[in-house]
Amino acid sequence: MLDVVMWPDRPWPELRREWEHADRIGVGRGWLWDHLTLGGREIWHDAYVALAAAAAVTSAIGVGTMVTAPNFRHPVTTAKAALALDAISGGRFTLGLGAGGAGADAEALGTPPLSPGERGRRFAEFAGHTHRLLTEPSPSLDGEFFTARAADVGARDRRPPIAVAATGPRGMAVAAAVADLWITQDVVKDPRVGAATPLAEVDRQLRLLREACAAAGRDPASLPAVVVLGYGGERPLDSVEAYRDCLGRYTAIGASRLVVLWPREDRQLRVLEQVASV
Repeated sequence: MLDVVMWPDRPWPELRREWEHADRIGVGRGWLWDHLTLGGREIWHDAYVALAAAAAVTSAIGVGTMVTAPNFRHPVTTAKAALALDAISGGRFTLGLGAGGAGADAEALGTPPLSPGERGRRFAEFAGHTHRLLTEPSPSLDGEFFTARAADVGARDRRPPIAVAATGPRGMAVAAAVADLWITQDVVKDPRVGAATPLAEVDRQLRLLREACAAAGRDPASLPAVVVLGYGGERPLDSVEAYRDCLGRYTAIGASRLVVLWPREDRQLRVLEQVASV
């Protein structure tokens, strides 16, 4: 089944129609970017509020953040919102987590810039704390970046699944420790020092993921790989044949599920309608 990254950049009545359409044609999960803004767009709705609204007007499609990062989120409020969305959606919510990068999101709260190493440590702490908050009653948390005191967010018998976006060894270790899904995308960072094609880059990352699972004593088969296509070099919605080609190539190297960007061009939307439930 195919997932889609949805958009939060139009008035809600228009976005509602897109979510209802995705639900109707059999999209497996609709993911939403968790940013304060993106690309200077005039409208950019809060991810958790928009996903709650989407869950309320759909019946089958899953909903998820792609991804929540610690740039402007705290583990306590993130866990609390995740539990609420899990309840509102009837268990259809997936909490996607990522490290976050530099830029507007990172600067919005006035915190000093972090080095890549600091961002990596912050993410490990953010993900670990959030996992504890979702699995333990009233934990107290102490860390370099986040603290909490007897934080009862309402975690009981179940929690939403956690998806971790990671492309390097430090992030892979976080995924192996706390994730139920692993997320990557078809972006080649620098072909001079790594893989030259999106497929080869994802294959390289999958090898790193298997190594991280081995180090953590975890079966790699217990951590499904979710690959987003359309950010980088792949064009899976150019035609049904293009999608089938992507599906074959990426599943052959170990991808469990593909994700595409919700199209707003009629031709690509027709392709999505034909392949959504495959």
